[in-house]
Amino acid sequence: MDKHRTNVFIALVLVLLIVAAILAWVTGSEILSGAPVTSNDDAKPVSSKSIPSAPVKESEPSQTVAAGTPEPTSTPKPTDRVLDESGSIKSDTGANINMRVDWHIQSASSTELTLDVEVYICSYAINAGPHSGVIRICGKEYKFVSEAIRIDDNTKLHETLIYDTTVTVPAELGETVAVPISANWEFDGVYGGRQIDRITAESTLTVKA
Repeated sequence: MDKHRTNVFIALVLVLLIVAAILAWVTGSEILSGAPVTSNDDAKPVSSKSIPSAPVKESEPSQTVAAGTPEPTSTPKPTDRVLDESGSIKSDTGANINMRVDWHIQSASSTELTLDVEVYICSYAINAGPHSGVIRICGKEYKFVSEAIRIDDNTKLHETLIYDTTVTVPAELGETVAVPISANWEFDGVYGGRQIDRITAESTLTVKA
């Protein structure tokens, strides 16, 4: 009797479990099929609009500003000049005695030049008294009388200064000037077995002032 009740109880429990399972399955299906899909109306949609990036400003090509061509200006005419030239003029007697005129010309002002001249007798041994002479520069004469000359050494050439002077020569700035120079010395004697009356050295200088 007790075993029969136990079996009935077990069978009843199984039936209840099966029924409960079926009801749970049916109820779950209805819930899943009938449940409305809700949406969050308050949620704001994410905008798919892209935010444009700030435009990149293209750098403008650099422009080289050409320097204005300066207007040509006239070169000021110099008021000062620098002239400094020198040289020598020599005679040719054919003997071992001659005359040499050293000259040195330089600027004095914008309208004048300064000319220095020195007259030398070049010889070996010599014994001569005072002699007259003359030097002409640009047509103007400068007369002189040389002192007596006595040289006993006959082994080398000697130079004896007999006259010197300084004159001015007119010359405008930029002008080419001819300066004639002529020097005479009245030797009137014999030297090395040769008769020599006058020793002359002359030439014309051409300088640009």
